[in-house]
Amino acid sequence: MSSPVMKGMLKQTRGRGRWQSIFIRGVPHDAVRVFIRFLYSSCYEQEEMDEFAVPLLVLSHVFVIPHLKRVCEHHLEHGLLTIDNVIDVFQLALLCDAPRLTLICHRMTLKNFKAVANTEGWKAMKKSHPILEKEILESVTEADTRQKQRVRRLNERKIYLQLYEAMEALVHICRDGCRTIGPYDKVLKEDQAPCKYEACKGLELLVRHFAGCKLRVPGGCTHCKRMWQLLELHSRLCADSDICRVPLCRNFKDRIKKQSKKDEMKWRILVRKILRAKGIGRAPFF
Repeated sequence: MSSPVMKGMLKQTRGRGRWQSIFIRGVPHDAVRVFIRFLYSSCYEQEEMDEFAVPLLVLSHVFVIPHLKRVCEHHLEHGLLTIDNVIDVFQLALLCDAPRLTLICHRMTLKNFKAVANTEGWKAMKKSHPILEKEILESVTEADTRQKQRVRRLNERKIYLQLYEAMEALVHICRDGCRTIGPYDKVLKEDQAPCKYEACKGLELLVRHFAGCKLRVPGGCTHCKRMWQLLELHSRLCADSDICRVPLCRNFKDRIKKQSKKDEMKWRILVRKILRAKGIGRAPFF
């Protein structure tokens, strides 16, 4: 009664006046013994389950015993699944309609593809199921592409966050002063607390260079060019140029109106990505 399949097989023997044997072939004898015990008692020994989890998974599928299938899947997922058997278990999970186990095997294969590709299971699958091999290879390629895209997005986000921190440090230097640099009307104390902006030190050197450079034109010096870009970026993030202490903020605000649509679009995209990386809804912010 534990198995609807076996129940149907037993019903067929009624009224025939003879015994009918039920043969279970293709699995080890001891696996069948564990299987029959589970049918009667829902019990099993841990050592036997570790040894016969794969054939028991097959029997649970063939004779439709969901509880035993869940037990076998659990043991395979938690400790019995290895690099050497993952391809065999993957094919078996597909045949036995075990979607969770299939997904776990698939992920393990993608994560350890080089090692899995050298196993006997992989070599046997190449001969018997070339279509499945092709699908796995396509999945590996897609996973590799997604990983590269993820790394690229993380690197881009890191750059946008660094630009945002540079904008904060620029406002901090021009408004409050930091260490040895600040606005002309600000008295800097030698015993002031350490600066919380990591970008301040590099930005301080850039500001000092910008103030004393003789080639201070947008295309003359690479350091000055970077400073011009930071100042323009600040102006696009600044909320009020009338009270802003950052140099040339209003000048850049006026210059924006005369820029070409192409340049304007590039700056808008950059500002949007910076704010999105920081989790801020829209500009202006500072």
